[in-house]
Amino acid sequence: MIAPVPPPYGGISNWYLLCKEYIECSLPNVEMTTINIAPAKRSTEGRNIWDRVIGGGFDLIIKQKALRRLIKRDKPDIIHMTTSGELALIRDIVLLKTAKARGIPTVYHIRFGRIPKISGKNTLEWKLIKKAMSLSSLTIAIDFRTFSAIKEKAPDVSVSLIPNPIDFSKLPPLEKNRNNEIVFLGWIIKTKGVEELIKAWNAVGREYSDYLLNIIGPGNDEYIKSLKQKCTVPNVCFSGELAHEKAINLISQCCIFILPSYTEGFPNAVLEAMALGRPIIACDVGAIPDMLSGDCGITIKSKSSKEIENALKTMLESPEKAAIFGEKARSKAFSEYSVNRVFEKYLNAWSEVSGVLI
Repeated sequence: MIAPVPPPYGGISNWYLLCKEYIECSLPNVEMTTINIAPAKRSTEGRNIWDRVIGGGFDLIIKQKALRRLIKRDKPDIIHMTTSGELALIRDIVLLKTAKARGIPTVYHIRFGRIPKISGKNTLEWKLIKKAMSLSSLTIAIDFRTFSAIKEKAPDVSVSLIPNPIDFSKLPPLEKNRNNEIVFLGWIIKTKGVEELIKAWNAVGREYSDYLLNIIGPGNDEYIKSLKQKCTVPNVCFSGELAHEKAINLISQCCIFILPSYTEGFPNAVLEAMALGRPIIACDVGAIPDMLSGDCGITIKSKSSKEIENALKTMLESPEKAAIFGEKARSKAFSEYSVNRVFEKYLNAWSEVSGVLI
């Protein structure tokens, strides 16, 4: 497995931990070794061009040497590599070439939702990821839009559509009683839509003064300070970064979960909120339209404070309708995204690519 290992924690690294634990506990015939590709710094900790280009270049050399040693020592049947795109694609291409030159089949797991946009514009990022996909034995897309774009724009690439998994056994008991909190959980950065969220809440929170907007997640101190200055109502709370268990407990008790991101892959926070039966508002990016289809929540356009405001009012004005969204979301998470069901698809993909029955 070539993937980011926490810390720092994030969507892909949390997925890695889930996979590692599932393999160790449920798949005794599968042995997994890991090359960690987590960045040394978070985006909220001031990663600059030196960190990403120069530091990344040195790190690439280290990772390529580690892969060569791993292949020579362990002779793996298959390599599963995750990607978040952008500059990391250069690393991906080098590592995929290294594996291919040594006859090791690879699964290339795309963990972001920008493919439809960048393929349509034929950007440099698309050209790089198209090259990376051509080097892999199989590409995994996590949402239908990405899957369709690859099929259309890169027809020679072998691609499968497999969603992210959720382990229901790791979640807190289902809460029947909800508190009056609207919860956001994610990085406190502009592209998570927090500025639009606060602008919308300035209107909604004034009308629903007995409700609290709880913004949970890590962020730059100066940026958070600027966000607080934009708040014109008192019923807003910045809880900072919390342990995963505590954050999930807060989601399980909230009346609405909201994630108004500009871009996403297959957000774990939305998946966890679905599994906990929470009403969800999220932007129609990445896998979110797939996840919330079938009246499992409300999807909105990104960068629109007005759409956030309207969606919040829809939920708050009709708690019965919100509850139905939550019930349908939980049912869908169990039927389509449970860890056992998704891992069947991973095992089929690994067996197909490696020629080894797993």
